[in-house]
Amino acid sequence: MLCVRPLLLLLLFTALPVWGQEEEASTPRETDRFLIEKITVEGPKQAAANIIRSETLLREGGTYTEEQLRLAIYRIHRLPFVLDASFALRRGSRRGAYELVIDAKPARWFFFDTSVHAFRFGEPLNLEEDSLTDDPTMRSSTTLQGLVGARLFVGRSGVLFAALDSEEGIQAGFTQYDLFGRGILASAGYSRNVCCVREVLPLALDPTFSSWSFASSEKFSLSVAIPLRGNQSVQISFSERRGDFGTRTSVLGESPEQAMIFLGQGSLSYRRAEAKWVYDTSDDPFLPTRGYSLSAGLEAARFDTGNIVRFRPAPFPPEDLPPSHAEEVVAAVSAIQHWPLTRRQTLSLTGRLFRGRSRLENLTGPVEIPAANLDTKGGSVGLQHALTLKRSRKNGNFTDLRLETGVELGIESSGIDLSPSPLRRFAASVGLVFRNQWGRVRATFSYLDLGHILP
Repeated sequence: MLCVRPLLLLLLFTALPVWGQEEEASTPRETDRFLIEKITVEGPKQAAANIIRSETLLREGGTYTEEQLRLAIYRIHRLPFVLDASFALRRGSRRGAYELVIDAKPARWFFFDTSVHAFRFGEPLNLEEDSLTDDPTMRSSTTLQGLVGARLFVGRSGVLFAALDSEEGIQAGFTQYDLFGRGILASAGYSRNVCCVREVLPLALDPTFSSWSFASSEKFSLSVAIPLRGNQSVQISFSERRGDFGTRTSVLGESPEQAMIFLGQGSLSYRRAEAKWVYDTSDDPFLPTRGYSLSAGLEAARFDTGNIVRFRPAPFPPEDLPPSHAEEVVAAVSAIQHWPLTRRQTLSLTGRLFRGRSRLENLTGPVEIPAANLDTKGGSVGLQHALTLKRSRKNGNFTDLRLETGVELGIESSGIDLSPSPLRRFAASVGLVFRNQWGRVRATFSYLDLGHILP
């Protein structure tokens, strides 16, 4: 049985490099420090160059170690519109002073992200619209997802973007970098979909482990990232999806004929908020090869239904259901470490722990729960290996091709004696990832077993 103690040891083991490297970086040798009198960004246009300069969190006239300069380049790598970046030191205007020259390769203004994901399940699952097969209870499934969009730099350090997403529908948003000249990032987004967005709720909000679909919906999102010292930041985010009610289906444990399906008029609302401390030294947001990331904070969620009508097979008549809501607050900590084994191979170890409380009112489904207070907890641990098959950084030929394999174990408990709690999960996957200056293509095969892999 997956328990909390091994996960705590995992997170402690993963965090050790952070403390050790932080102490080492804070006491560098004097000969390793460089006085940076000027910072020059070459490659992108002015607005993008302003963002890159602010993202380094370096100041002209400051003194930095080579490691601090390298971590600044990693922060630039993590910008969504930067493909690659490197730095060089040029002699400054006086002895012992240098000009930091950052060579950045920006991505194209037009971008895409496409994925094909084939699944094999350990047991039949009740799935719906996002599958390419009409069988609602299946042991295999294939999904195709895609996004195309464009970005436009506006003002001194702003980015306006719009996209068409197969899942989220029409999207638009704006991101302001270096807010108030303090390196703060603020972003707002909006999306609208006319059909069939699905949300599989955590057990804390729906202990029956069901998927809820929106017949049509719109989503708002806001986020702020405030840099602290070095590689630390405080990140706050909020999102809300609301729309018309579609269906509700139990994912596990029932045949399609027995699964509780709700149809008819009604509304759904799903809100999520998060506030966390983050320490990140990873070198790439999509295809990392080295570094680590730690985060700790609070997560909150609330799910509401209103004016729902339940339809069941004859002889049961349609039934009006009372409004219901579920809310949770969770404390969570997570860690990920990337080790470069060779120039082409990377090993990544991930871990997550969470614990919290939730409140349910008028939950209707396979079971009736008029009111309940739940203690929720869970965790996961994962291991991934990446092999770089091709890597090119020539002018006009930016290419990455990686083979990724991984396994993950997880457990989640709702604190109520109701199947499928505790929900145990095992996943194994293998896939190819291709990236160029326009976007990414991912093809993945996964085996997923829910509820039956741990005693």
